[in-house]
Amino acid sequence: MEKNKISVAKKTLKILENQSFESIKLTTIINKNNSEFIKKKIDLLVNINNFFDYLLKEDLKTLEKSNSKDMLFEVLMARLDILNKYRLQIKKLINYLLSKPQEVLKLIPSFLETIILMATLANIDVNGIKGGTKIKGIFILYLLIIFTWNNDETVSLEKTMTTLDKYLSSINKFANYL
Repeated sequence: MEKNKISVAKKTLKILENQSFESIKLTTIINKNNSEFIKKKIDLLVNINNFFDYLLKEDLKTLEKSNSKDMLFEVLMARLDILNKYRLQIKKLINYLLSKPQEVLKLIPSFLETIILMATLANIDVNGIKGGTKIKGIFILYLLIIFTWNNDETVSLEKTMTTLDKYLSSINKFANYL
């Protein structure tokens, strides 16, 4: 990820510590180095998501190979650990997105890239019809776990981990049943 995109993501997240996303003005973030990729506020959200993807890839460079269920658990928890570092800001973004469903639609391509990245990091094949089905399943799982994480006030995220493990076990049982 380019340094100026990282800088914009960090700056946006820093501003979100004290402001709502709705109140952020593009003029406070845009300068000559980033005006080519930040045209609208939605671009800030996509850039933040790409920043988190970048951090996830960096964190998981040494992910130990295991079965897909365990690896997906590790990948999702690593992603949530990254989000947890920016918990206040992410909660503000979630509230913003819940109030603006049309913005969520604009973010779906970026979220799908994230899901494909997480599946790939978990050594899950995303090709073909079966891969498409897996991507949809991981997408739904990610949304469910984000809402659990959003309400989990435990320091160690144990409620989120327990819920994620339960969902993954259920998915695994269902997949073996088919």
